[in-house]
Amino acid sequence: MKFIKTFILFILIISCSDKKTENNTSEFDKVLGKENIETLDFLVSDFENDFLKRQYPNLDSENAYRQFLTELRDEKTENWKSISEKARNKFKSSDLRLEMYEFPDSVWIIENSSMDKIESDSLEYINHPVPYIKSRYKYTNPDRTTEYTFARGNSLELTPNSNFDSIINREMNTPNFNYIGKYLRALESIKDKGEFHKEFYETKKNAGFLFPESTARVMLNYEIDLNDKLNRKIIVLELAY
Repeated sequence: MKFIKTFILFILIISCSDKKTENNTSEFDKVLGKENIETLDFLVSDFENDFLKRQYPNLDSENAYRQFLTELRDEKTENWKSISEKARNKFKSSDLRLEMYEFPDSVWIIENSSMDKIESDSLEYINHPVPYIKSRYKYTNPDRTTEYTFARGNSLELTPNSNFDSIINREMNTPNFNYIGKYLRALESIKDKGEFHKEFYETKKNAGFLFPESTARVMLNYEIDLNDKLNRKIIVLELAY
């Protein structure tokens, strides 16, 4: 009788745990949005059935994820296969990409004649007209209104003789982390799922981009459940794209 009661209690604990996991996943999906989740589900499926199976043909899915994280943590990625071109193109053309990263909607070069330099010997102020990059970012708020922010780029690499067209093109395609996008809000919605998810969200909120090797190390240290669909979604977005 005691054994039966213990067994029933064990089943109830497992059931509650599974329910909590489902709720977290549902909240994450809800915040990210249907279209973005459809894209993400495709990316996860492609990662598992294409990349992982080609990379680790003798491992089941859970151990393939673990091996992937281990090799990334140890920086042993020189013999990795590539993500499929179909998946890369799908992500590149998706709204999901723009919920994770921001790209300038316009970039221009400005002659900065107000940059002053102090000569340490004479303490004389000398004007140095060094060009610099200015980028404009466009955001659409939840109420569908639009706002813009501006950012100044690095001027140290620019000279009056620089190839400005090449620099502008590169800047237009250089991602920054989107701090107001749905991806970060989705991570916030599941921060109470566990200690890893809380730390991960706080770190993303403060730092934006994370080193993949460090992220893999933290995931392994926390021994996150690699059969959890939500964890797999995070792994694919953070470490494959």
